[in-house]
Amino acid sequence: MRVLIAEDDSVSRRLLEVLLAKWGYEVVVARDGQEAFNILESSDAPHLAVLDWMMPVMDGVQVCREIRKRRVEPYTYVILLTAKSGKQDVIEGLDAGADDYITKPFDTSELQVRLRAGRRIVELQNELLSIREALREQATHDPLTRLPNRLLFGDRLSQGLARARRQGKLLAIMFLDLDRFKIINDTLGHSAGDILLTHVAKRLTTVLRDVDTIARMGGDEFTIIISEIDSPDEVSIIAEKVLKSFPEPFYVNDQEVFVSPSIGISLFPTDGADAETLVKNADTAMYRAKDFGRNTYQFYAHLPNTTGIEQVSLDRDLRKAIEQQQLMPYYQARVDLRTNEVLGAEALVRWKHPGLGLLSPAHFIPLAEETGLIVPLSNWMLRTVCAQNVAWQKQGLEPMDIAVNISARHFLHSDLVESVSTALDETGLDPCYLGLELTESTLMHNPDTAAAALQKLKDMGVKISIDDFGTGYSSLSYLKKFPVDAVKIDQSFIKDITTNPDDAAIAGAVIAMAHSLKLKVIAEGVETLEQLEFLKSINCDEMQGYFISRPVPAEDFQQLLWTQRNSVLSSSLFAA
Repeated sequence: MRVLIAEDDSVSRRLLEVLLAKWGYEVVVARDGQEAFNILESSDAPHLAVLDWMMPVMDGVQVCREIRKRRVEPYTYVILLTAKSGKQDVIEGLDAGADDYITKPFDTSELQVRLRAGRRIVELQNELLSIREALREQATHDPLTRLPNRLLFGDRLSQGLARARRQGKLLAIMFLDLDRFKIINDTLGHSAGDILLTHVAKRLTTVLRDVDTIARMGGDEFTIIISEIDSPDEVSIIAEKVLKSFPEPFYVNDQEVFVSPSIGISLFPTDGADAETLVKNADTAMYRAKDFGRNTYQFYAHLPNTTGIEQVSLDRDLRKAIEQQQLMPYYQARVDLRTNEVLGAEALVRWKHPGLGLLSPAHFIPLAEETGLIVPLSNWMLRTVCAQNVAWQKQGLEPMDIAVNISARHFLHSDLVESVSTALDETGLDPCYLGLELTESTLMHNPDTAAAALQKLKDMGVKISIDDFGTGYSSLSYLKKFPVDAVKIDQSFIKDITTNPDDAAIAGAVIAMAHSLKLKVIAEGVETLEQLEFLKSINCDEMQGYFISRPVPAEDFQQLLWTQRNSVLSSSLFAA
C-alpha cells in the first residue's frame, strides 16, 4: 500500500521513509503542505498519509481540511504528527478530518500499529466501495447486456434534456425493437435469444457515438439518446448507420442469425418537452416503422388538430369505444355511371364520442394505427358491415357489395384472411357482397405477402379494390401481380378534372389501362355535374362523392336504397 510522508524536516522525513519501506509500504514524500496537497489531489493518491502538523505553505491540518472538502472517494486515511498534545489541539485536528494522531517524539512500534489500523480501515473502505459499486451497477444496468437499464436511462435523459434546454439544441430518442425476435426465441431457445441480445448490444455500442446513451428497456427493446444535435438530418444519418450495421449476420451457437430493427424517433422539443412524452412518442413511431415493412425508421408524426393531452385522452377513450358501442359505420353510395343505379357503398367509421361529439376518421384513425387498436376496430367494422348487409337483404333490398377499408397494420401484421372468414361465417353474408379497399403503399410494403393474402381472399369470393390510386406508386403495371377487381382514382385528380388538362389526361390514361387489364374504375370525390359528365365521356365505370351523397348513417343509406327500389334513381337523388 502506498503511503505519503509529508515532513519539512529532512532528517525526520528520511527516518520515516526508511521505516515505512522496511515495513513493506511504497513511500511517496512531500517537503511541504502544498506538495502534499497536490499529491493527495492526484488521480492516484496514496491511501495512507502521515502529515506533519507544522509545515510551510500549508500545515497538516489545512491539507486535511482541503482534501476532505474536495474528495470523498477513494478515501485517504490521515495520521497527523504533532508536538501538540493538548486536548483542544487534538479536537482541532480530528475536526479538520484527520483519522488519527501521534505526538512527537513518537515510538516506532506505536506508529506501526497506527499504520496497520489505518491500512485495515482503508481495506474495509475499499471493500465497501466495491460493494457499493456492484450494487449501483445492479441497480442501474441490465444484467444481460450490461447496458444502462430503464432507471439509468431516465436519469441520463433528464440530464440530456436539461443540457439541451441550456444550449438550445435538439435531442432525439430512438426506440428500437428487433423484428421477429420471438421467432428466434421460439426456434432456437431463450438462451440463444439472450446471446443474440448481447451481440446486438455490442454492435449498437460500436456504431453509435460516445456521447450517445444506449439502454435496454426489456425484452428486445432498446432506447438510444442522441444528444448535441442541431437538425433532424443528423438523427437520420445515425439511424441509417444503425440500420446498415444489421445486415451482417450474428453468430449464435455457431449458427448465422439475421435480425433487423424497427426504429421510432421523437425529437425534443417538437415531439415533447418531458422524458415520458418523448419515449411514448418514439415508441409510437416505432410501430409506424413496423407498419412500413420493418427494417426502417420513422419519425413521430403528430395527429391532426390535437394536442398531446388530447391524444392521450383519445387513446384512453378509443379503447372503450368498441365495447361501449360508440363507433358506427357511415355508408357512402357508389353509383354506376351508365345506369345511375346504386351498386354498393363504402363503409366509413365514425366515433360518437361522449364528450367531443361525432368524430371523423381523421381524428382517430391515425391514433388507432399507431397504437394497434386499428386491428380490433377493423374486425368490428367487418362484422358490423357484413351483418348490416345481411339485414338489408332480408328486408328485401337488392343485394350489393359494401367495401371496408383495411389498414396496412391489419393487412400485413395480423391474420386478415381469418378475420374476414370469421365475419362472413358469423353473419352468413355471401363473400361476393363484401369488398375490401387497400392503398397502393399497403400492397407494396411486402408484395409477395400481399399477393398471397389477396389470392386467398379472392378465392373466397371477396372483391378487392385499390384505394387512392395515383397517390402512391402510380403505375398500373404492378397490378398484374395482385388479384384485384377495381381501382379508385384519388379525388385529388377528380377535383380539377374539367379545368386541368393534366388531371384529365391522367384520369383518361388510368381508365384506359385499367380496362385493358379488365379492371373496373371508380372515381372518388365527385362533387359537380360537370365532373360526372366528363367521367362518363371517358368511360369511367362508377363514382362516389358528395354530388350523389355524403357518407350517411345506416338508416339514411337504407332510405336511399328504398328510394331506388321503388323508382329509378332520379335527379333529386343526385342533389342529396
